[in-house]
Amino acid sequence: MTRKMILCFSLILLQHTRLPAQEQPKPVFPSTTFNKEEANSLLNNGTATLNGVVLKKKRNPDNTYLGIVVTLFPCTAYFDDWYALQKKNKKGKTMAMMSPEAYSYRIVTKASDEDGTFSFHGLKPGRYYLQTMVRQGKMKTMLNEVGTSTTVGYNVFGQAVSTYTEPIYEEFKLFYDTNDLVKTFIEVTAEGQVVNVKL
Repeated sequence: MTRKMILCFSLILLQHTRLPAQEQPKPVFPSTTFNKEEANSLLNNGTATLNGVVLKKKRNPDNTYLGIVVTLFPCTAYFDDWYALQKKNKKGKTMAMMSPEAYSYRIVTKASDEDGTFSFHGLKPGRYYLQTMVRQGKMKTMLNEVGTSTTVGYNVFGQAVSTYTEPIYEEFKLFYDTNDLVKTFIEVTAEGQVVNVKL
């Protein structure tokens, strides 16, 4: 093998080994400095209440609400910067990330298994971001090929002149789960306020 062939082979190998790294989204962080005092003040010692309900997208016989968790973030300057970065990621080339400290300033609650209701208490006036993953049980009717049927055509003399084979299908029901991200912004405008929201 000549030196030129070895060099070409090495370049091809190098390009292939770099492909997986290029496909991975690049993590990006907000340029705004996280202010823990600002975040802490919104999540503590307030008197406002947020009552919400997670809505079913489709009625199903199973319990769609089991295990649904709702997360609330205070909309600080740092959070707004993070959300703006997330909206820019349309081609999947970057991934908006929060610092571990900023991510810890959130409240998590579990929605009722019976009707999907949830509540957050002790909030102060300000903007908040809510998100949850809604698990939906769905059903789809599909076809499964179980055999074939052959039709033979005969002429007036009783001789077979043509054959036609077609598949035989049987219907079956496929049950599966989907997980959809549901999110919204809410605003508390006064102490003692009760805000109602649907997700």
